[in-house]
Amino acid sequence: MKKLPACIVGPFLLALIFFPLVSSIYPDLKYSNTTTTATQSPTKWAVLIAASGGFTYWLHEIFGKNDIRDLKKVLLTHGWKNDHIRCFLEEEATKDAILNTSFEWLNTNGADEDDIILFFFNMHGYNIPVDLPPVDEPDGKDEIICPWDPNVNGWNIDTYIVDDDLTARFKTLKSNNIVIIFDTCHAGGMIDGSSDLGDSGRVVLTSCDVNEASCMFFARLHWMFPYYLIQGLKGRADLNYDGFVSAEEALIYTKEPVAFRSTIFNQLFDKQESTQHPQLYDGWPSEENNTKELKLIEL
Repeated sequence: MKKLPACIVGPFLLALIFFPLVSSIYPDLKYSNTTTTATQSPTKWAVLIAASGGFTYWLHEIFGKNDIRDLKKVLLTHGWKNDHIRCFLEEEATKDAILNTSFEWLNTNGADEDDIILFFFNMHGYNIPVDLPPVDEPDGKDEIICPWDPNVNGWNIDTYIVDDDLTARFKTLKSNNIVIIFDTCHAGGMIDGSSDLGDSGRVVLTSCDVNEASCMFFARLHWMFPYYLIQGLKGRADLNYDGFVSAEEALIYTKEPVAFRSTIFNQLFDKQESTQHPQLYDGWPSEENNTKELKLIEL
């Protein structure tokens, strides 16, 4: 069988990376006009965090800030109040701010059991070669995220936050409706251990699996997973046409385009066959009974 010339294949693959998929492949989804009984909406809170790693990661900074900006815009358009959204960008996203300031802000301002709380993490992620107590990781490695380190004006892998420590902080929240989103490399490792972020009353979305990296989307100046996540939250992920986008639907919506584009990205730039697979942990409303979906956005 003859192969297509590289002069044809190359530009075609580049076009798929640098330009959005056409609407005929991923159409906007319309929700039905069915009426619903009016109920009081829960109070909604959001903590949005992005840390690129300093000047040498300038492109990461641009993409991360764009993700936060567009995600915040979607939330404000769909029921979040501005004073119920807290952003930590770059030098603000320190270890202390993530582990202490953000959780104290929620608890001292009265975020309670019925409220919806959204956390979004956009930063470097990796793993360490040991499983610190409690020993729970199937691969023997704890996952980490890397906040801004003011002492080195950027990313310092020695100031990481271990998944177990982050889990302990989330246990201080009262809410039974928590959505946690990780756009980091190795993000799937945040939900693969028995003492990780998975728990009742939570939905956790990760940009990739435990042994994968998260890709950029150069055409849109975003990271790939958040770009499609945000598009889904705008309404395209309303897969059952009920007028809401659930956290579960938002993750499902990202899977196909992220896998498709990341495969091409890795072939072109890393010269390897690898694909980014967004992952879902669904413990809502409980781990024992997760047949319902956590409605995040009302359209």
